[in-house]
Amino acid sequence: MSDLNKQQIRFLEEHNISLNSVFDAKGLKKSEYSNLMKDLNKIVAFNVTPCSKFGHTLRTRAGHCCQCNPAYLEFQKRNDAEGIVYIAMSQIGKIVKIGFTKSVDIRSESLNRTEYGGLNDWKIIYAIESKDAGKIENKICSELSEFSRYIYYDHDNHTQLASEIFNINSTQAIKILHEVCNVNNFKFKILVNKKNIQK
Repeated sequence: MSDLNKQQIRFLEEHNISLNSVFDAKGLKKSEYSNLMKDLNKIVAFNVTPCSKFGHTLRTRAGHCCQCNPAYLEFQKRNDAEGIVYIAMSQIGKIVKIGFTKSVDIRSESLNRTEYGGLNDWKIIYAIESKDAGKIENKICSELSEFSRYIYYDHDNHTQLASEIFNINSTQAIKILHEVCNVNNFKFKILVNKKNIQK
């Protein structure tokens, strides 16, 4: 890692990125280092083309400058995370929510306590556990994008945006979840299966 300067090393430390998760992309195009990084499970590339804004040379697998916008790192880490993908349903809103969590019980309680999307009848009707949970959530939300619905609601005297909500019934959502897992060979274990309560 001799090509990393002190400022870059400090940035990686501040964002809890270990040097084992960093990839030397010297001489490689984005399409080349992106694929290699996926295979090697690396998060940040260095020795890349400098960003146009400040000349930074740390990028995510997708080629974004993570020094200009560290939020890309959080997205990348979540995408790589193991955990639980759940499908929650609101009978009142006639919508489903797809989400990622580390605990179904905690998430179920918080959806209703915070009245997510202005609704308080959320039930988690299906959940799977997988080491690829972050990827699964990202891919299923992408597959369901044509059914996306965005709801603004009040929470703690602030307007919040509820995302990952879809105008689709839970049977369809579960079917697409399984299709995503099968096509991508994602291994998973079913934790919650209450399909019989959905409408």
